[in-house]
Amino acid sequence: MSSTVAAISTPNAAGGIGIVKISGPDAISVAERVFSPAGSRTLSELPGFHAAFGSVVSGDSVLDQCIAIVYRAPKSYTGEDVVELQCHGGLTLMQLVLRLVLAAGAEPAGPGEFTKRAFLNGKLDLSEAESVMDLIGAHGEQAVSAAVHALEGSLSREIRGCADTLVAESAHIAAWVDYPDEDVEPLDRAELAGNLKNVAAKLEALTEKFDAGQAVTAGVETVIAGRPNVGKSTLMNLLLGRNRSIVTAVAGTTRDVIEETARIGNVVLRLSDTAGLHDSDDPVESIGIEMAHRKLDRAAIILAVFDGNEPLNDEDRQILEACKGRHSIAIINKTDLGTVVPEDAVAGSVSRVLSLSAKDPSCYDQLVVVLEDLLGTADFDPSAAMLANERQLACVNRSLSCIRDAVSALENGLTLDTVGLSTEAAIEPLLELTGERVSDTVMEQVFERFCVGK
Repeated sequence: MSSTVAAISTPNAAGGIGIVKISGPDAISVAERVFSPAGSRTLSELPGFHAAFGSVVSGDSVLDQCIAIVYRAPKSYTGEDVVELQCHGGLTLMQLVLRLVLAAGAEPAGPGEFTKRAFLNGKLDLSEAESVMDLIGAHGEQAVSAAVHALEGSLSREIRGCADTLVAESAHIAAWVDYPDEDVEPLDRAELAGNLKNVAAKLEALTEKFDAGQAVTAGVETVIAGRPNVGKSTLMNLLLGRNRSIVTAVAGTTRDVIEETARIGNVVLRLSDTAGLHDSDDPVESIGIEMAHRKLDRAAIILAVFDGNEPLNDEDRQILEACKGRHSIAIINKTDLGTVVPEDAVAGSVSRVLSLSAKDPSCYDQLVVVLEDLLGTADFDPSAAMLANERQLACVNRSLSCIRDAVSALENGLTLDTVGLSTEAAIEPLLELTGERVSDTVMEQVFERFCVGK
């Protein structure tokens, strides 16, 4: 890439240090226009991985004391010449330093610009690049570990191994079909089918772990639903470990959707405490109830709360109907006061049932066990290859579909050129996943979710 770009690479908040990163063919000369070294050597004279103390200057005025670190291509994060100006981390100061750097000839970096350059320069493949943002946004130790292993290539190695097998089989099929008179090793249809099934099994294992991986790394949209005054807000506070939702004996206290993120064991829940679901003539409460229904429709997990002291009514049954076929836990609450709702009355509509008192902090451990069992995260291995997002999942599913077509063609006695077409088609999505063959549109979609400065 011919341009030289710059951005603030530290958070948009006051701190002890702030970094303006410059990358590109003119990174060092741009930095020299704003940096005055305290010693005798200029930045151009420094080898890679060396630092110089000095000042950021604007004309004859000193803006700040600064350390400039020089990285020489190709041994840098982006694979280009890079200079980091490490200044004191004031918000206004950082903006002023960046403004000087841009005036000195750099262009503003876009979202993910530095990581995109690392990908284009062969420093990372696309799945490894995606793990950078997963690492930045990780909630919890397991999520950090999973992102680090992905950055180190755990998924890439698995996908490349599958792609290599498909390429080898595809080449053998093509040689056998196109050059029947040559001395090509005979093709054993049963052996070919077995090799294709082995690749399919590896890809299926990745898809089966996807939901558990998402629960640990990205979090799961979770809605707490129920009619008024069943204890939804008390449950919310139990999960968060603090009083976030207002709890009173008055029905309808929660009128809006209250959203928070909580880590429960290995699981990250993006929680929504919703208004009680019932018919209401109150216009304000009705808006909250409508929002609650929308959250319920989109949720990946439903925590359906029922008052164990009262028989199920029509509103409870409507919530149970919404839980059918979904990841859901029926929580029969207020067991400290006794219960008239047996677990088998709700078990047929939900994934799991749990009877508890949300006022009792010891119930938290019960929730951890049930949630991890539901999402399959109890034995989560962060070092294993894992699909990080929907794009990667879609690539694997497309490849799987083609492999299954190839196996079906083999088992039904179709011609080998038909098998070869499906085998070749299975390779393309895997190369798209790692970025070896990826369109500009897909690449832009990957990096647009990055923060500026990374």
